[in-house]
Amino acid sequence: MKKPIIRYYLKAKSKNPNDRTKEELIQAKVQANFKEVIDCKVIYNRFFVSLKSTIKPKNFGLIKDNFNFNEDIFNNFSKSNKGVKTAMQLFEGKVDELYSNYLLNDINPTSKQFKNDLLIQLGRKKREVKKVYTILNYLNKKIEYFESIKGSSRKDEISENSIKPYRTLAHYIERYELYANSKLTFQNLDEKLYWEFWNFQDEVLKGNIKLPKKEGKKSGTISQNGFMISSIRKYQKTLFRCLKMAQKEGIIISLNINNSDLILEDKPNAKDIYINEEQLTKIYNHQATNENIQLAKDYVVLASLTGVRYESMEIAHEQKIAHYSDESYNFNYIHSFQNKTQTEVYIPLFRPVRETLAKYNNKFPHFPQNAVMNKLIKELFKEVGIKATAITTSHYYKNGIVKAIKQVSDLVTTHDLRKSFVTKKTKKNVSEVLIMNTTHPNSKPKHAMTTIYNKTTLLDNAKKFYDEVNQIKQSELYSFN
Repeated sequence: MKKPIIRYYLKAKSKNPNDRTKEELIQAKVQANFKEVIDCKVIYNRFFVSLKSTIKPKNFGLIKDNFNFNEDIFNNFSKSNKGVKTAMQLFEGKVDELYSNYLLNDINPTSKQFKNDLLIQLGRKKREVKKVYTILNYLNKKIEYFESIKGSSRKDEISENSIKPYRTLAHYIERYELYANSKLTFQNLDEKLYWEFWNFQDEVLKGNIKLPKKEGKKSGTISQNGFMISSIRKYQKTLFRCLKMAQKEGIIISLNINNSDLILEDKPNAKDIYINEEQLTKIYNHQATNENIQLAKDYVVLASLTGVRYESMEIAHEQKIAHYSDESYNFNYIHSFQNKTQTEVYIPLFRPVRETLAKYNNKFPHFPQNAVMNKLIKELFKEVGIKATAITTSHYYKNGIVKAIKQVSDLVTTHDLRKSFVTKKTKKNVSEVLIMNTTHPNSKPKHAMTTIYNKTTLLDNAKKFYDEVNQIKQSELYSFN
C-alpha cells in the first residue's frame, strides 16, 4: 500500500462563507490508494474521520478559498492555541503507526479496515474480542442435538445413519488433538491444517502413527493401504456440513467452504459380486445353525427377491402386505418407500418371499443395524459354503489403485443383494427399465398429480413386471405361485 495522505477540511455550518463565523468541526480525509474491484471496475476509496476538535474558519483558511486548509493561517493561529495542532499531530502519529504495522505484516487493508483500526487506536472504538470456537465442542453439541430430536419429524431431523458420520468425525478430531496437543478451531483450520488433518488420519490407519490405547477400548484397525478415497471424501463432506452450519450461526471460519478442490474427487470402489440363482437357491434351502444365521438367511432371501435396499427394508417393517386380484392378475405386493430417491413402488412378492414373511406374521422383520447385518451375511455365506471369488478395485487416498481377488464371503454386503436382483432379472430377459421402475426408481416422477400417479402408474409397473416374469421359465425362486 502507499503511504497515507491526510488532508483537513471543515464541516461547514452554512453554504454562505460570510455566515461562517462560528467554530466548525475539523475532519481528516485519509487516502492511500485503497482500491477494490466491483463489476470488473477498479474503484479507489478514501475515508473521513472527525478530529473531535473545532476552530473558527477564519483561523483555518481564507474566505476566498471557501476556508480550505491554509497552513500559514493555521500556523499563525496555533502559536497562541496549540490544542488543535496537538490533536492533528496525535492523529497523524496513529495513522503512521498503522501504516508501519501493515507494511511489517504484509497487509493490504481496505479503507474500511484501516478506518476501523484507526478508530480503535484513537480510543473511540473498542476492539472486538474474537471468540474462538473449537470444532470438536461444536460438533459434539450438534450430535447431542440431533440425537435429542430423533423421531420428532422436525425439518432438521436426520436419521441415525446420518448421525454416525458426525460421531466418527468427532473421534477423528479427538485423536488428532490428542496427538498434536492442540485444538482444532474454526479460526485456525486453514487449508494447510486441513490437509495435514487428513494425512494424519491416513497414517494412523496404516499403523505408522501409534496412539495411546484408551482403557476398555480395542486397538484401532490397521490397513496397510490406509484410507480409501470414498471414506476420506465421506468425512470431508461431513466436516463441510459442520462448517456450513457454524457459518450460518455467525461463527467466522477460515477455510473457504466454497472451494470444491478441498473435497477429493469421487472415485467409487468396485467389486464384481454377483450372487447367481444356484447360490441363492443353496442359501434358501440351507438349515441355519442359530437365530442370527437364520435372520441373515431371511434377509438375503427378501432382499435378493425384492431388490429392496437396507434403508427401505427398515421402512417396509412398518408396511402391511397388500393383495391385488382381478380376472388376469392375482399377486401380493409391498408398497415400498425409498428415502434415498424419495420414490415409492409396488413390488410383487415371489413365493419364497411370502413364505419367509409368513414366519413374521406377514410383515417384514425388523433387522439389526446395517453393519451388524453385513457381518451376519458374511457368516451365512461361510456356513452355507459359497465358494466364489470377486475382483475388487479400490482407490486409496495415498496408495492409488489396488486390485485384489477375494472371497465373496469376505466382501458381500446388503447392497450386493440388490445389485444381484437386477442382474438376475436382466439375464432372464426382463427389461432393466421395468425392473428399476418396479423395485427402485432413481428419482420421483415429475407429475403434478402425484396421488393419481401412485394409484395407477405404480400398479401398472407391478402388473408389467408380473407379466414378464410369468413369461420366463419358472424356477424354485422366481415364481408367484
